[in-house]
Amino acid sequence: MKATESPANGRRVGRRGDRPAGLSVGGAGRWKVPTNGARGGVARSTAAPAMKKGICYGCIPAEGGAAQRLAAVRAAGFDGVELTFAAVGEGPLTMGLGGADIDALRHLVASHGLQATSVMGGGLLRDAPLVAADAAVRERGVSNLRLGLRIAARLGADTILVHPGQLRPDARYDDAFGWLVDALRALRPDLEATGVGLAVENVWNKFLLSPLEMRELIDRVDHPLVGAYFDVGNVVAFGYPQQWLRILGPRVRRVHLKDFRGRPGQLGGFCQLMDGDVDWPAVVAALVAIGYDGYLTSEVGGVGLEETARRIDRIMALAAAPT
Repeated sequence: MKATESPANGRRVGRRGDRPAGLSVGGAGRWKVPTNGARGGVARSTAAPAMKKGICYGCIPAEGGAAQRLAAVRAAGFDGVELTFAAVGEGPLTMGLGGADIDALRHLVASHGLQATSVMGGGLLRDAPLVAADAAVRERGVSNLRLGLRIAARLGADTILVHPGQLRPDARYDDAFGWLVDALRALRPDLEATGVGLAVENVWNKFLLSPLEMRELIDRVDHPLVGAYFDVGNVVAFGYPQQWLRILGPRVRRVHLKDFRGRPGQLGGFCQLMDGDVDWPAVVAALVAIGYDGYLTSEVGGVGLEETARRIDRIMALAAAPT
């Protein structure tokens, strides 16, 4: 297979030589974004990178309005919150927000000493998956992401989590891979216009089942603002998170923290951080090895914000432990 072809029908996906101005070329021709601790860049240093604590908005106890919830997040010691594109009435961020409302939400987050770490795609792609067999559905997903990128930029977030969709029987695996490459590449002008990146998450969707496939996807899209949103807990049922991290390396743009125990296919297998089968010392060693200095965002609730923050502190402390 040629380097400029996608695995689906030999579609061309472009070359590496047309990188945007201001971006440097790293090893093996990879583009690298200048390091920014708040942006999940790649730091190369002998010291352990300084990671930050984040929490998904949906994991905040549903007590009071957005202001009260954000105040509780900050009081618990978190640095940032991952907002979600939600249906009207289900959260503070929706696709229909006007500019003034977006500005107000950005101010609300900042007024509590928090950063909008990233935005979960949620409603952008729920009914418009990028791996749908129907091309019109895929195009609607691309259009929704264009809107999402503009909203995220105005909100002050630098990354949108992309759930590419559930692979269905009418969409062949290799075709879906090519469709996803094409969709992400179609958004390159929007990425450069907004400065906001896209991070594809490893999810239980019968697709992108190995770190080799995720790496290949990102390399074929070949843009510095496209990477992986690595979910630690989602891998445990069929792989080793620390291996995924080392294989993906600087392609990791964001990290979700979950734990898991039990048999594959059990949703109930997800559990509180450090209560499951994740080898956290190995995971943190891998994060340090690849120079990850972005957010560790918890996607679990149920024990209270303070306890979740304490568990993330214990995980982050492993970065300073002798190897």
